[in-house]
Amino acid sequence: MNSAKFLRITRVVVAFISIVLMTGLFVDYGMTFPRIASWLARVQFLPATMAFSLATFIGWLIVTLCFGRIYCSVACPLGIFQDICARLPRLKKVFDSPRAYHYKPARRRLRNIVLFVVVVSILLGISVITSLLDPYSIYGRFCVDILRPVWGAVINVYSSIVGTPPVKIAFASALGMTITLATMVVISVVAFRNGRTLCNTVCPVGTTLSFVARYAVFRFDINTDKCIQCRKCEHVCKSSCIDLNDHVVDMSRCVVCFDCLPVCPNDAIHYTYTRHQLSIPLMQKVRDPLAGTTASMDDGRRTFLIAGAFAAASPIAAKLNKVTGRIEALELEQSPSSPSLPVTPPGTTTQKEFLDRCTACGLCIAHCPQKVLIPSFDQYGLLRALHPVMDYDRSWCLYNCTRCANLCPTGALRPLTLEEKHRTRIGVAHVNLDFCISYKDDVKCGACARRCPVEAIKMVPSETEGHGPSPVVSNNICIGCGACQYVCPGTPSKAIVVNGLP
Repeated sequence: MNSAKFLRITRVVVAFISIVLMTGLFVDYGMTFPRIASWLARVQFLPATMAFSLATFIGWLIVTLCFGRIYCSVACPLGIFQDICARLPRLKKVFDSPRAYHYKPARRRLRNIVLFVVVVSILLGISVITSLLDPYSIYGRFCVDILRPVWGAVINVYSSIVGTPPVKIAFASALGMTITLATMVVISVVAFRNGRTLCNTVCPVGTTLSFVARYAVFRFDINTDKCIQCRKCEHVCKSSCIDLNDHVVDMSRCVVCFDCLPVCPNDAIHYTYTRHQLSIPLMQKVRDPLAGTTASMDDGRRTFLIAGAFAAASPIAAKLNKVTGRIEALELEQSPSSPSLPVTPPGTTTQKEFLDRCTACGLCIAHCPQKVLIPSFDQYGLLRALHPVMDYDRSWCLYNCTRCANLCPTGALRPLTLEEKHRTRIGVAHVNLDFCISYKDDVKCGACARRCPVEAIKMVPSETEGHGPSPVVSNNICIGCGACQYVCPGTPSKAIVVNGLP
């Protein structure tokens, strides 16, 4: 086996292991894969950035500077998924004439605009844009909303045959599933037809790494003395970044898949840190010095303007974010008809920080044993849709569970010990006696008081004739687990509900 095949096979094996572990992390109904593969979520580029993990962030930049966009080929689950989709129409065993790729110029303006929009949306707190464009979060929701229910159905069919206990399948909201399915259909179709086009146009992670990858130490070099212009390397390049007219590879778009190396019949393309020198220098293509200078100046000016725009937008966006937060808080306080605050998962510092740092990957939703976490729609506002929110009409938060907080890769939920979880307050229960059957109908109930794990609810006898005992909540004891709201039989609405904290 030559070095070209070895590099490609090694990349394929590592990518296969990576996507299997990442898929298992979201799909597994037990905790086997999460215990093994939870670190993979923490080394994803955007979650690490949101978690302010400088070691991971700088580490990937150094790796990219040395070897190119290795992250996109072996660590990004959505990138590997696109490679699988792109491979299907190009299998000779399936198609008589596999589709060939062709070189396409870089769409730098579109890439920079998308990245700028993502950065500004993060600073402004419009997290739905980040959630819809982050490759890790997109793949995570695909696993949670689509693959996990399918895998649960397979497990239950097997369980019915062998007589083992079935698993509880939790379906995502119709909106969340529709968004996930539509997103993955678009990604699959584009990858099927055009390979890594989306990675090099709208992916904010790919664009960020491309700024560094263009200066990578190891790069693909074409030996023009050996190249016979067969274009086989160009036809297998899913990034469409091999320009054989000038015999160069655009490393800012190359995802280092190594597919081009083994197909070259004359060993003319190499992955190396050196650059080939022509044996006949007079035949080397010479560019106009003035044109080259102008292009270099244009690239430098463009980079300077982009960096300046980011720098100028940052303080403005931060101030707007603070103003927006104050306005939202003021509206909630002054509007008597405004809904109560939604309840965020345990481990939240403040609701705003949680929403700013969460990328809506769905990992906490997937592994909540009580299935109390669901993707939000308008609970946090439409601009922050898809983030996890507690649904206490559906279930309640277990007193002795810390899974969601300890699995979160972005730091939106801080890790909790069991003792810390027992003291963590995520909401406060409120009683509406108009719906309490114990108080208004003198029916012996007290389900909320019996279910409360911290004994924050007491049934107090009523001093009004014709009314039974009513529940009273000790606000300084209540942790907002939602067990009381879940078991409340009050009609037509719950007599006790849990409101979130700001």
